[in-house]
Amino acid sequence: MYSERLTAGGGCELIADTILRSDKKYYAFIAQEDTVVETLSGTGEDILPSPPTNYLTAIGLSGKTLKQGALIVAPLNEAFFSLKLASGSVIAYK
Repeated sequence: MYSERLTAGGGCELIADTILRSDKKYYAFIAQEDTVVETLSGTGEDILPSPPTNYLTAIGLSGKTLKQGALIVAPLNEAFFSLKLASGSVIAYK
């Protein structure tokens, strides 16, 4: 595992709105309250092929409410490039 993932070497960001984040890459996020994710896609950390993986369906989050404290992590060597919440808030790790 990369040490940056263990230490949040890229920092973190509180996301508490419904704006699409597609200009950053996140390797994980933690729900800060009950949260519904509307968009979650990505791929390898350094490339964005067409089409990216839809993680809502790939990891079974579509239509689900994440409970406070839920940790969602991208697979090793992958990252979330598009993240949009329908409700709630998360802390996303870069």
